[in-house]
Amino acid sequence: MRFFIILLLALSTTVLRAETVAGHDLSNAEGLVQDMSLKLNRGVFNILTGWGEIPRQMIVSGKDRGWWAVLPVGIPAGALMTVVRTATGLFETGTFFIPINDSYGPLIDPAFVWQKSRVSGNRSQDSE
Repeated sequence: MRFFIILLLALSTTVLRAETVAGHDLSNAEGLVQDMSLKLNRGVFNILTGWGEIPRQMIVSGKDRGWWAVLPVGIPAGALMTVVRTATGLFETGTFFIPINDSYGPLIDPAFVWQKSRVSGNRSQDSE
């Protein structure tokens, strides 16, 4: 009998606590799952397309500094950004269920290699 009372108390506590999921109301749970899914997708795409930083940085270097900078500046910058974007993708994929800085937003700008940067005043990223 005592077992059933403890079980009933445990179940009622669980039902009462089910109103919140990780500090969010269940009404916000769908948005929370959508944010997690976006972070997971962004991480996977950045792992797969991190190499795209090489041609991207070659184009950016050519527009900013002239055609002479495409090879000596664009390729090393692209190689470095490939490592950064791929590592960021690995981190976001591994931690897609954890908000960083209370947000599921991107860690680098732009979020994907094919997007323009949202940072104003950064000519190298905005000029694409």
